[in-house]
Amino acid sequence: MNTGRSARRDAWTRFWQTGALHSLAGSFQGNYAGAIRAFWEAAFAPLGADDRVLDIGTGNGPLPALLCELRADDMPQVDAIDLASPDPAWLASTPAGCRNRIRFHSGRAAEDTGFPEACFTLVASQYGIEYSDLKRSVTEVARITADRGRLALVVHHASSRLAQVANAEVRLIDWLGAPGGLMERAAAIYPYMAMAARGERERLAADPDAARARAAFNAAMQSLDRLAAGEAFPDALFDARGQIAARIDALIRGAMDADAAAAAHARHVDALHDARLRSQELVAHALDEAGCEDFLRSLRGSGFTDARAAPLHHDPHLVGWSILGTRIR
Repeated sequence: MNTGRSARRDAWTRFWQTGALHSLAGSFQGNYAGAIRAFWEAAFAPLGADDRVLDIGTGNGPLPALLCELRADDMPQVDAIDLASPDPAWLASTPAGCRNRIRFHSGRAAEDTGFPEACFTLVASQYGIEYSDLKRSVTEVARITADRGRLALVVHHASSRLAQVANAEVRLIDWLGAPGGLMERAAAIYPYMAMAARGERERLAADPDAARARAAFNAAMQSLDRLAAGEAFPDALFDARGQIAARIDALIRGAMDADAAAAAHARHVDALHDARLRSQELVAHALDEAGCEDFLRSLRGSGFTDARAAPLHHDPHLVGWSILGTRIR
């Protein structure tokens, strides 16, 4: 396994451990809604208890969760795979009729699922399969899909609102983490905030380093405000500012000491690195029109002769491609 894949797997594993159901937790409360939900409702409508479904790149299982909601009385058998290690906390509270029909498999790639030939009546993926080597994963999907079995996918679109936000997030996280940037200057000020909380104001007043740290931090915060004012998607800036402000407030109140603030800050930096990787990967793997057409040609050449795609919109933004096909053996 190469370094890039390992980094992706580890970053997503940490994300799923936060408890998010899916990758767009900031955009949809609970499970997906609107046009995305409608697409899956239509895809799942023909399924019954005798069917077997594969969910590729499942994350914490929003598609199995939706199946449980929609088809609890005749739940198909579901295998949900992910290269990372999902942590679907919701599964334990589902009815046994659903829970016993779902199996999560960690460390499984779309290019080599490990399942027998022609065993799935529906292969699905939501913002997952496009992260794979598509030439290899198309071959694998064709191998494991039954005759007249169906393919239903939602994949990232290079011109979508999601890709635009991800592009902005990469750039803004780079700004936050740059040498002399806000993250560095915030880390430098925590010890002085702790001193102030302990009442060491005379010592602070006599320390030129404290004055320089405070001035540098204030300048960085002012730069953030100016930058955010010109950004269409400034959420990464506001989130960082809020977390830093919360640590400073805890220091001033004596609810956190300098060591605890430094440790929390380090975790914040790590989380930013993970978020940057996830956003960078989204942008790199989103399909433009030419990429989508190449994907469709591969599917048609592998037996999904009717494979077709359509742009998918949600209130009213472009959020991806919907792709459907039927396997003819």
